[in-house]
Amino acid sequence: MPEKMTCIRLISICLLIILAGCQAHQINPAPEPVAEAEDTFSISSTATRPAEAPWWDSFSDPKLDSLIRAALENNLTVLQALARLDQAAALTRQARAVRLPFLDLEADAQKEWLDGDAQKLTKQAGGALTWEIDVFNRLGSAAFARQKEQAARMEDVQAVRLSLSAEVAEAYYDAVEQRNQLALLREQIDTDRELLELTELRFDAGLTSSVDVLQQSSQLAEIESLIPPSEAALRISENRLDVLTGRAPDAADQVADRAEFARIGSLPFTGVPSDLLLNRPDLRALLNELVAADAEIARAMAERLPRITLDGSYAFVDGPVLSGPAAFLLGSLFQPLLDWGARRAEVERNEALYVERLAVFSQAYLEAIEEVENTLYRERKQRQFLERLENRRRFLSRTVEETKFRYTNGLTDFLPVLDALKELQRLERVIVRQQRELVGFRIRLHRALGGNLTDSGGEVRSDVN
Repeated sequence: MPEKMTCIRLISICLLIILAGCQAHQINPAPEPVAEAEDTFSISSTATRPAEAPWWDSFSDPKLDSLIRAALENNLTVLQALARLDQAAALTRQARAVRLPFLDLEADAQKEWLDGDAQKLTKQAGGALTWEIDVFNRLGSAAFARQKEQAARMEDVQAVRLSLSAEVAEAYYDAVEQRNQLALLREQIDTDRELLELTELRFDAGLTSSVDVLQQSSQLAEIESLIPPSEAALRISENRLDVLTGRAPDAADQVADRAEFARIGSLPFTGVPSDLLLNRPDLRALLNELVAADAEIARAMAERLPRITLDGSYAFVDGPVLSGPAAFLLGSLFQPLLDWGARRAEVERNEALYVERLAVFSQAYLEAIEEVENTLYRERKQRQFLERLENRRRFLSRTVEETKFRYTNGLTDFLPVLDALKELQRLERVIVRQQRELVGFRIRLHRALGGNLTDSGGEVRSDVN
């Protein structure tokens, strides 16, 4: 008996020493990127507050609005993201449930034959209880990790929706560009036909050679050859809009013939670089994944600590020895002693995973700032580029008029007219392309800033609280 008491005291002392050294890992709920950023962007906006409407409302295009809303409601990529969110929500509920007592229904019957004809029949039915008391928050840390992963999947849904709205806008204005290019090409064809008639009249009158007629015929054929590629590009953009809005391509046009580019006004509210951590759903998703990795460190550390479990049952027994209710409650303690470093390695793995995710989060933050800075600068330079193109177009228009006048009056040959006209027509097509680029930079700026999706057709499902 004294030896037994001594053994119990030794075990108790060991447990006290173990428990005294048990310190749960503190999870940082709001980690910051290791990379530092400037206080402001290099190009500032005059807007003093963010817009409350969806970001594409700044384009004032009802057709674009209807297309984006249809895409957000019907696009299958959004459906995939919502399904991943539901999966994460199920894992969160599962992890929370493990922290609660488990109650099972049990029933069995046992028949035993004794010597001779004697039989012993025992029957019992009742409930069994199993409950791990989460002293060191092992289960709680795992549940918190799943909760943060669910929050990350919710932000992924928002990131998909933001990306989708930008894709629809890009495809829509691609179609608008091709509509404008086709309209411009038809105007240029009309101009070339008029000039061809002029050269033919002068040739018939003996005032010029057949070379002028052939040169202008070639110029007309060149412009006409540009129609099919532009029509093909238009169809590709229309098909893309169909797919993005959850429909099969049907060769029907959604963009009107007279659709125009949006007027690009002043810059939207840009805030400061650190605002991107709050506004961009992709950065919010990475932040939640980083916190989940921190919680996994806490779980792995708790795996090395004692685990206390309660097991109990309450059953009605009918047998030769006992008839009536019976109950028992058993507490057990499990303390890892020798695992050859396996649990420690798991802690180190999760610590390395946290470092990796912190680096990914910080790198994404830097790239987000870079994306905003690049888009701001490119939009500014694109405006300057368009102004200079327009200035050159005015000079070329005057040149075409002057050379055409001199050619009509026999003061010069046809080559200056042809050269000036070809350059003017080429420049007009370039201007349409560059106008599309300017709209694209504004779309990318809204996307880079984490554009608002308020009232954009449906709320993200699942609760992460």
